[in-house]
Amino acid sequence: MEDKLVTVEEFETGFEAELAKVQLEEEGIEAIVVGGELAVNRGAVGPIAVELQVFEKDAQKAAQIIAAIVHENKSENDEQA
Repeated sequence: MEDKLVTVEEFETGFEAELAKVQLEEEGIEAIVVGGELAVNRGAVGPIAVELQVFEKDAQKAAQIIAAIVHENKSENDEQA
């Protein structure tokens, strides 16, 4: 039985997605970034979401980790403002 890939988060840049991917991999969750190349080369096309995908069995844990990262980054940005 194959495990299906699901998107757990969308980012504006490939860099942000890659940072989140590293965090997930440090927690033992395999992840891939989809659309990063398109985002770099988008030109006048407009915004393209860069997706972070994991296996369906890891999706809930991955979403929790991503939510913690987003919350932490928001707190840091609020402190700097």
